[in-house]
Amino acid sequence: MYISLLEEVYNFLVEKIGMPDLNTRTENVNLVPLSNIDYRDKIRGAMVSLAIGDAFGSSWEGQQPKEIEHINHFLKGERNTASLKGTWQTTTVILFAESLIINQTFNPEDLANRFIRQPIVGMDKVMEQFTLNYRDHRMEWYRCGIASVEAGAAIRGVPLALVNYGDFTTLKLIGGIQTIITHMDETAVAASILFSSAVAYLLNTPAFSMQSKNDFNLFIDTLCKSIKGIETKVYPTGKNGEIANLYIMVNRILKEWIDKSISIEEIKKQWGSSANSLEAIPLSLYIFLKNPNDYEKTLKECLTMRETDIIVTMVLALLGAYLGFNNIPKGYINKLDIDKEILTLSDRLFELSLKNKSNNPYRRMRDQIEIERSQDELDKLLWLGIKYNKEEEYEMSIKYFEELITKSPDFKKNERVKLHIIEAYEGLGSKLLDNEAYEDALRCFKKALIYDLNHPTILCDMAVTYLNIDDLDKAEKYARRAVEIAPEYEIGREVLEGIKSLQNKS
Repeated sequence: MYISLLEEVYNFLVEKIGMPDLNTRTENVNLVPLSNIDYRDKIRGAMVSLAIGDAFGSSWEGQQPKEIEHINHFLKGERNTASLKGTWQTTTVILFAESLIINQTFNPEDLANRFIRQPIVGMDKVMEQFTLNYRDHRMEWYRCGIASVEAGAAIRGVPLALVNYGDFTTLKLIGGIQTIITHMDETAVAASILFSSAVAYLLNTPAFSMQSKNDFNLFIDTLCKSIKGIETKVYPTGKNGEIANLYIMVNRILKEWIDKSISIEEIKKQWGSSANSLEAIPLSLYIFLKNPNDYEKTLKECLTMRETDIIVTMVLALLGAYLGFNNIPKGYINKLDIDKEILTLSDRLFELSLKNKSNNPYRRMRDQIEIERSQDELDKLLWLGIKYNKEEEYEMSIKYFEELITKSPDFKKNERVKLHIIEAYEGLGSKLLDNEAYEDALRCFKKALIYDLNHPTILCDMAVTYLNIDDLDKAEKYARRAVEIAPEYEIGREVLEGIKSLQNKS
């Protein structure tokens, strides 16, 4: 999605407001779309399940186990006997989706404008302060965010993952930029990128395929890779004040929770369960990974949470992206007040996602095949160049090496390949020198020097060639340079002494 334009915006924000450096310290994540996945169903699942989590979490959070069974029975029923609405979180997700669809790309200023034009009921303090700064104080959109580590921007960013599930670079840039509109802290930026990466990863994961601990660890390692190096600060976390940041919380502490199968209640007591990204993100991932293949069981687990509707929303967004729309019990969907609107937005997001060629598994497969074919051809050229070099058929060797360099200039930087090429040019040059074809020999030696200006053997060959055409000054120049570079090079010293002797006689 217009990478160059996104990079311009990103560089502008780095310069103007000190946005975290996403390019130089963040590793690339290879998101791989699959041809056997119905992405329309997956995108619908993520959006609808997010809305279910927000609506159910805000209405029924903090229930006792006995009550949950009754509530779940009611919610799961096919009859449309309720019409539950989400909170400001669903509203911001819808606004982001609408902005992407209408602009057919990411426009941060348009998104900021939508936040202040659309009435957002019950918004948190971060959104309130942003609105005050942008609408009332008339500040630039990129200066209105506040230093907050809360996870609101992370859940808001789900739509960007739904249109960039095969394009981590775009996902990362949009994830960072959309976050700083309201949340300026680097941990909030990391949280947004990590959560969007999680949604994209799960879109590319077939439903019910995550069965083992190895599957979970691969998922977690990918998420950690997505934010590695973004954070430069650490915070006291948990009951014991352990020093950590989001990367540490997910890479080490979340894995410890999984290894020890710690109860959710224990995690809440020891580490907290607020909207702070350092608490909300790891706990959401943990609850999701406890029962990723059972929607009903995970939802009931979420409903035991108190005052943490954002965690419920995050968990179910992940679950929907993984299982897809068709695997969500229809009774839950029927209780949503905005299910039709969400489905329409989901379908438009799917259509937008098709415009990004990185999301197309068939194009990715074709591109990969082309890369493999190209690599096979390059390997063959390299092999032939080395083969003819060893057989002292230097002209053939040079022919294949030159073709190799033309097709892939990066081979010029490969030290081992450079040595083979120099050897081929030197071999042909020496043959020409023996045959008294001095001008042709010089051309070969000069081509060899392109790959190493300080190669003492080639410099000495140049000196000998100039000596044969009676150009003592140039002969002395190259011989002296060879000796200066490699004083221990005996042939070079002998050639230089011979040239000096001839100069003295003349």
